[in-house]
Amino acid sequence: MMDLIDQFHRYTKPDDKINKKGLLRMLRENYPHFLNACENRGIDFLGDIFENKDKNMDKKISFIEFLSVLGVLAVDYHDNSHGAPLCSGGGGQ
Repeated sequence: MMDLIDQFHRYTKPDDKINKKGLLRMLRENYPHFLNACENRGIDFLGDIFENKDKNMDKKISFIEFLSVLGVLAVDYHDNSHGAPLCSGGGGQ
């Protein structure tokens, strides 16, 4: 759990939030397989998730919102294990 918190903190601003660019950088550096699959399909899956989870629309997400993003990614990976293409959205949004 602490590794996940540390990972979040490596990419956040002093306000303890991460913007879309920072989130994409974090995911590219830590989960490249997933992002490559999305980009190969021409889908802005992560951009859509980011906007959906940014409940207060401040163009940043808090740690709680970040965990919700990871939940969507986990569901998508799970759906992929059952044959759905990555970045399909499944039931995670």
